Amino acid sequence: MPNRTQPKGSLPGFAGPAPGSGPYAFGLLFACALASSACGQDEHTRILDPVQVAMDENVPPIYEDDEMTLYEVKRGVGFPIVAPSADVMASLNETPMDPYGRQPWITLEDVRVQLSWTLTNLDNEDRVVELIIDPWNEFGRYYPGMTLVDAENGEFLPNLSGIDVRYVLEGANEGKGSRRQGTFTYEDLDEMARDFGTVMALIAEPPLGADGESMLPTYVNHAFDTQNRSENDVLVSGWVPNTVAGLTGIDMGIRTTEPARVALEVVVEITDQGTDKVRREGDRDALLPKNETIITIGTQ
Repeated sequence: MPNRTQPKGSLPGFAGPAPGSGPYAFGLLFACALASSACGQDEHTRILDPVQVAMDENVPPIYEDDEMTLYEVKRGVGFPIVAPSADVMASLNETPMDPYGRQPWITLEDVRVQLSWTLTNLDNEDRVVELIIDPWNEFGRYYPGMTLVDAENGEFLPNLSGIDVRYVLEGANEGKGSRRQGTFTYEDLDEMARDFGTVMALIAEPPLGADGESMLPTYVNHAFDTQNRSENDVLVSGWVPNTVAGLTGIDMGIRTTEPARVALEVVVEITDQGTDKVRREGDRDALLPKNETIITIGTQ
């Protein structure tokens, strides 16, 4: 698995302070007022309530062998996407489209998402923490799982998540160094949605190596690697969908290789680009149901 540690400071296949404070929201609206080309007249943005997930020393390992032990906690976050009418859904079902099977209701032209996050070490010892985000769309949710890398010894490695980055956090008694904050931008989340569509296409038509064996895990992990971008990625360009299904939710989580007390908070900023497919606060439109289909390449 690629090393992306930063310095201090079920069926295979288908089966900063958190934004939302007054200055942040005012700045967003002010920017839209100034940049009419980016924020259309009918565009609206919702900033959802913060969501937290945390682990402590009592969390059991999700995987263990002679070489590695992994601890992980995750939490699902669904987005307030308005459901299509029965007539619209029937029309979508009658329009075949690869790799989804039918035309998506939500695309990148409809809805875009940005995540602001805060990662906090609650222990006094330094911790290496992996921040993981996995995508949902209306066709399913991605579960990375693990791939067998040593059949003789029964050793596995985790596949990459949609966003998968390691951070070194200083101990809680070190002050600011125990906390990291950042933003996965609209462009980052567009790329994750595009990568998810690419992965669905790879699962439907797995690439083969010279020996005829499937190269699926290699290609999928390459597609999700945050260092690779679809617009100039020659390896998987043939699988990138022309129409990209938009995100309908995420699984957010943290992973360590030792018992730890670590917390993650995420604030979702979701923008409707004039299509009225994001439910406004106070409205009662029926929401798109969460699709529980698991899309994975994991063998464990």
